[in-house]
Amino acid sequence: MNKKQKGFGNKVALITSLGFAIVLLTSLAIVAAWSDQEEVYPTYEDVKEEISVSAGDYKLDKQAYIGDPNAPVKVIEFIDYKCPYCKAWNTENFDDFKEKYIDTGKVQFFVINFSFLGPDSLKAAMVGEILWKQNSEAFWEYEKAIYENQGDKGTIWANEKFLLDLIEKHVPHGDAAAVKKSLDNLEGLYEVKEDLAITQANGVPSVPTFIVDSKQYTNPAISDLYEIIDSKLVKSQY
Repeated sequence: MNKKQKGFGNKVALITSLGFAIVLLTSLAIVAAWSDQEEVYPTYEDVKEEISVSAGDYKLDKQAYIGDPNAPVKVIEFIDYKCPYCKAWNTENFDDFKEKYIDTGKVQFFVINFSFLGPDSLKAAMVGEILWKQNSEAFWEYEKAIYENQGDKGTIWANEKFLLDLIEKHVPHGDAAAVKKSLDNLEGLYEVKEDLAITQANGVPSVPTFIVDSKQYTNPAISDLYEIIDSKLVKSQY
Protein backbone atom coordinates (compact mmCIF):
# COMPACT_ATOMS: atom_id res chain seq x y z
CA MET A 1 0.00 0.00 0.00
CA ASN A 2 1.35 3.41 -0.95
CA LYS A 3 2.39 5.72 1.88
CA LYS A 4 0.06 8.38 0.51
CA GLN A 5 -3.00 6.27 1.33
CA LYS A 6 -4.15 8.21 4.38
CA GLY A 7 -7.29 7.45 6.36
CA PHE A 8 -10.04 9.98 6.83
CA GLY A 9 -12.35 7.77 8.88
CA ASN A 10 -11.50 9.58 12.10
CA LYS A 11 -12.48 12.96 10.76
CA VAL A 12 -15.94 14.29 11.49
CA ALA A 13 -18.25 14.15 8.48
CA LEU A 14 -19.57 17.48 7.29
CA ILE A 15 -23.13 16.47 8.05
CA THR A 16 -24.64 13.42 9.77
CA SER A 17 -27.34 11.05 8.65
CA LEU A 18 -29.57 12.26 11.48
CA GLY A 19 -29.31 15.87 10.40
CA PHE A 20 -29.49 15.22 6.67
CA ALA A 21 -33.04 16.39 6.03
CA ILE A 22 -32.70 19.50 8.20
CA VAL A 23 -29.36 20.53 6.71
CA LEU A 24 -30.57 19.92 3.18
CA LEU A 25 -33.66 22.08 3.60
CA THR A 26 -31.63 24.79 5.31
CA SER A 27 -28.96 24.73 2.61
CA LEU A 28 -31.57 25.12 -0.11
CA ALA A 29 -32.94 28.20 1.63
CA ILE A 30 -29.45 29.66 2.02
CA VAL A 31 -28.58 28.99 -1.60
CA ALA A 32 -31.76 30.72 -2.71
CA ALA A 33 -30.88 33.80 -0.69
CA TRP A 34 -27.12 34.26 -1.10
CA SER A 35 -25.48 36.45 -3.68
CA ASP A 36 -22.50 38.78 -3.66
CA GLN A 37 -22.12 42.30 -4.90
CA GLU A 38 -20.76 41.27 -8.29
CA GLU A 39 -22.89 38.31 -9.34
CA VAL A 40 -26.18 36.64 -8.66
CA TYR A 41 -25.93 32.89 -8.24
CA PRO A 42 -28.31 30.35 -9.75
CA THR A 43 -30.44 28.30 -7.37
CA TYR A 44 -32.11 24.92 -7.50
CA GLU A 45 -35.42 26.78 -7.84
CA ASP A 46 -34.33 28.00 -11.27
CA VAL A 47 -34.92 24.48 -12.57
CA LYS A 48 -38.63 24.26 -13.35
CA GLU A 49 -38.70 20.75 -14.81
CA GLU A 50 -39.87 17.95 -12.55
CA ILE A 51 -37.11 15.53 -11.54
CA SER A 52 -37.89 12.03 -10.36
CA VAL A 53 -35.29 9.57 -9.07
CA SER A 54 -35.86 6.19 -7.46
CA ALA A 55 -33.72 4.59 -4.76
CA GLY A 56 -30.90 2.62 -6.32
CA ASP A 57 -30.83 4.80 -9.42
CA TYR A 58 -27.65 6.85 -9.79
CA LYS A 59 -28.17 7.90 -13.43
CA LEU A 60 -24.69 6.59 -14.24
CA ASP A 61 -25.23 7.06 -17.97
CA LYS A 62 -25.23 10.82 -17.30
CA GLN A 63 -22.35 11.03 -14.81
CA ALA A 64 -18.72 11.97 -15.34
CA TYR A 65 -16.55 8.89 -15.14
CA ILE A 66 -13.09 7.52 -15.75
CA GLY A 67 -12.14 3.92 -16.38
CA ASP A 68 -13.22 0.94 -18.41
CA PRO A 69 -17.03 0.58 -18.67
CA ASN A 70 -16.44 -3.17 -18.48
CA ALA A 71 -14.57 -2.92 -15.17
CA PRO A 72 -15.92 -5.44 -12.62
CA VAL A 73 -16.34 -2.86 -9.82
CA LYS A 74 -18.21 0.45 -10.01
CA VAL A 75 -17.24 3.15 -7.50
CA ILE A 76 -19.16 6.42 -7.11
CA GLU A 77 -17.94 9.43 -5.14
CA PHE A 78 -20.41 12.10 -3.98
CA ILE A 79 -18.63 15.45 -3.76
CA ASP A 80 -18.92 19.15 -3.11
CA TYR A 81 -16.02 21.10 -4.63
CA LYS A 82 -15.89 23.25 -1.48
CA CYS A 83 -15.58 20.24 0.84
CA PRO A 84 -12.12 20.09 2.48
CA TYR A 85 -12.37 16.32 3.00
CA CYS A 86 -13.13 15.84 -0.69
CA LYS A 87 -10.04 17.90 -1.44
CA ALA A 88 -7.94 15.80 0.94
CA TRP A 89 -9.06 12.52 -0.60
CA ASN A 90 -8.54 13.69 -4.16
CA THR A 91 -5.22 15.48 -3.72
CA GLU A 92 -3.63 12.87 -1.44
CA ASN A 93 -5.12 9.59 -2.66
CA PHE A 94 -6.68 9.81 -6.11
CA ASP A 95 -3.48 9.35 -8.13
CA ASP A 96 -2.66 6.15 -6.23
CA PHE A 97 -6.25 4.97 -6.50
CA LYS A 98 -6.24 5.62 -10.24
CA GLU A 99 -2.98 3.76 -10.78
CA LYS A 100 -4.03 0.78 -8.64
CA TYR A 101 -7.62 0.32 -9.76
CA ILE A 102 -8.67 2.51 -12.70
CA ASP A 103 -5.64 2.21 -14.98
CA THR A 104 -5.62 -1.56 -14.44
CA GLY A 105 -9.22 -1.94 -15.59
CA LYS A 106 -10.50 -3.03 -12.18
CA VAL A 107 -12.70 -0.01 -11.37
CA GLN A 108 -14.90 2.38 -13.28
CA PHE A 109 -15.07 5.55 -11.17
CA PHE A 110 -17.95 8.06 -11.22
CA VAL A 111 -18.44 11.51 -9.69
CA ILE A 112 -21.84 12.82 -8.57
CA ASN A 113 -22.45 16.30 -7.17
CA PHE A 114 -23.89 16.91 -3.71
CA SER A 115 -23.66 20.71 -3.75
CA PHE A 116 -24.77 22.27 -0.48
CA LEU A 117 -21.92 24.31 0.98
CA GLY A 118 -22.96 27.58 -0.65
CA PRO A 119 -24.28 29.16 -3.83
CA ASP A 120 -20.85 28.91 -5.42
CA SER A 121 -20.96 25.14 -4.83
CA LEU A 122 -23.73 25.02 -7.42
CA LYS A 123 -21.80 27.16 -9.88
CA ALA A 124 -18.63 25.10 -9.48
CA ALA A 125 -20.65 21.94 -10.09
CA MET A 126 -22.33 23.51 -13.13
CA VAL A 127 -18.91 24.23 -14.63
CA GLY A 128 -17.95 20.61 -14.09
CA GLU A 129 -21.09 19.45 -15.90
CA ILE A 130 -20.43 21.85 -18.78
CA LEU A 131 -16.81 20.75 -19.14
CA TRP A 132 -17.78 17.07 -19.07
CA LYS A 133 -19.99 17.70 -22.09
CA GLN A 134 -17.17 19.65 -23.78
CA ASN A 135 -14.44 17.09 -23.24
CA SER A 136 -13.84 14.34 -20.68
CA GLU A 137 -10.19 15.34 -20.31
CA ALA A 138 -11.27 18.90 -19.51
CA PHE A 139 -13.47 17.63 -16.70
CA TRP A 140 -10.69 15.70 -14.99
CA GLU A 141 -8.26 18.60 -15.42
CA TYR A 142 -10.86 20.84 -13.78
CA GLU A 143 -11.47 18.37 -10.96
CA LYS A 144 -7.75 18.35 -10.12
CA ALA A 145 -7.35 22.12 -10.46
CA ILE A 146 -10.33 23.16 -8.36
CA TYR A 147 -9.29 20.97 -5.44
CA GLU A 148 -5.70 22.20 -5.63
CA ASN A 149 -6.94 25.80 -5.59
CA GLN A 150 -9.79 25.33 -3.13
CA GLY A 151 -10.69 28.27 -0.89
CA ASP A 152 -12.25 28.35 2.57
CA LYS A 153 -15.57 26.48 2.60
CA GLY A 154 -17.01 29.26 4.77
CA THR A 155 -16.50 31.89 2.08
CA ILE A 156 -17.93 32.39 -1.41
CA TRP A 157 -14.77 31.89 -3.44
CA ALA A 158 -15.88 29.82 -6.47
CA ASN A 159 -17.35 32.77 -8.32
CA GLU A 160 -17.54 32.99 -12.08
CA LYS A 161 -14.31 34.96 -12.50
CA PHE A 162 -12.37 32.49 -10.37
CA LEU A 163 -13.77 29.50 -12.25
CA LEU A 164 -13.15 30.93 -15.71
CA ASP A 165 -9.61 31.97 -14.74
CA LEU A 166 -9.06 28.46 -13.41
CA ILE A 167 -10.04 27.00 -16.76
CA GLU A 168 -7.78 29.40 -18.65
CA LYS A 169 -4.78 28.55 -16.49
CA HIS A 170 -5.23 24.88 -15.60
CA VAL A 171 -7.69 23.23 -18.00
CA PRO A 172 -5.97 23.08 -21.41
CA HIS A 173 -8.70 20.92 -22.94
CA GLY A 174 -11.47 23.30 -21.79
CA ASP A 175 -12.97 26.33 -23.54
CA ALA A 176 -13.51 29.11 -20.99
CA ALA A 177 -15.42 31.33 -23.43
CA ALA A 178 -17.84 28.52 -24.23
CA VAL A 179 -18.24 27.79 -20.51
CA LYS A 180 -19.15 31.45 -19.94
CA LYS A 181 -21.90 31.26 -22.57
CA SER A 182 -23.20 28.04 -21.07
CA LEU A 183 -23.30 29.55 -17.58
CA ASP A 184 -25.24 32.52 -18.91
CA ASN A 185 -27.83 30.03 -20.17
CA LEU A 186 -27.82 28.12 -16.84
CA GLU A 187 -26.56 24.99 -18.58
CA GLY A 188 -25.52 22.29 -16.17
CA LEU A 189 -27.95 23.41 -13.46
CA TYR A 190 -30.54 20.74 -14.30
CA GLU A 191 -27.86 18.04 -13.99
CA VAL A 192 -26.69 19.42 -10.64
CA LYS A 193 -30.25 19.45 -9.31
CA GLU A 194 -30.79 15.93 -10.64
CA ASP A 195 -27.67 14.89 -8.72
CA LEU A 196 -29.22 16.40 -5.60
CA ALA A 197 -32.34 14.31 -6.21
CA ILE A 198 -30.08 11.24 -6.46
CA THR A 199 -28.56 12.01 -3.06
CA GLN A 200 -32.02 12.40 -1.54
CA ALA A 201 -33.40 9.22 -3.11
CA ASN A 202 -30.42 7.19 -1.92
CA GLY A 203 -30.01 8.75 1.53
CA VAL A 204 -26.48 10.02 0.95
CA PRO A 205 -25.66 11.75 4.26
CA SER A 206 -22.39 13.54 3.66
CA VAL A 207 -19.40 14.24 1.45
CA PRO A 208 -17.31 12.46 0.54
CA THR A 209 -19.53 9.38 0.38
CA PHE A 210 -18.54 6.39 -1.74
CA ILE A 211 -20.82 3.81 -3.29
CA VAL A 212 -19.14 0.50 -4.10
CA ASP A 213 -21.42 -1.82 -6.05
CA SER A 214 -24.52 -0.24 -4.49
CA LYS A 215 -23.23 -0.25 -0.88
CA GLN A 216 -22.64 3.09 0.81
CA TYR A 217 -19.53 4.14 2.78
CA THR A 218 -19.34 7.64 4.22
CA ASN A 219 -15.90 9.15 4.64
CA PRO A 220 -14.09 5.79 4.88
CA ALA A 221 -10.42 5.42 5.65
CA ILE A 222 -8.63 4.90 2.35
CA SER A 223 -7.28 1.55 3.57
CA ASP A 224 -10.85 0.44 4.32
CA LEU A 225 -12.01 1.52 0.88
CA TYR A 226 -9.22 -0.50 -0.71
CA GLU A 227 -10.18 -3.57 1.31
CA ILE A 228 -13.82 -3.20 0.24
CA ILE A 229 -12.84 -2.97 -3.43
CA ASP A 230 -10.39 -5.87 -3.16
CA SER A 231 -13.09 -8.07 -1.63
CA LYS A 232 -15.42 -7.21 -4.52
CA LEU A 233 -12.68 -8.10 -7.00
CA VAL A 234 -12.17 -11.48 -5.35
CA LYS A 235 -15.88 -12.20 -5.56
CA SER A 236 -15.92 -11.20 -9.21
CA GLN A 237 -12.95 -13.55 -9.81
CA TYR A 238 -11.11 -10.71 -11.54
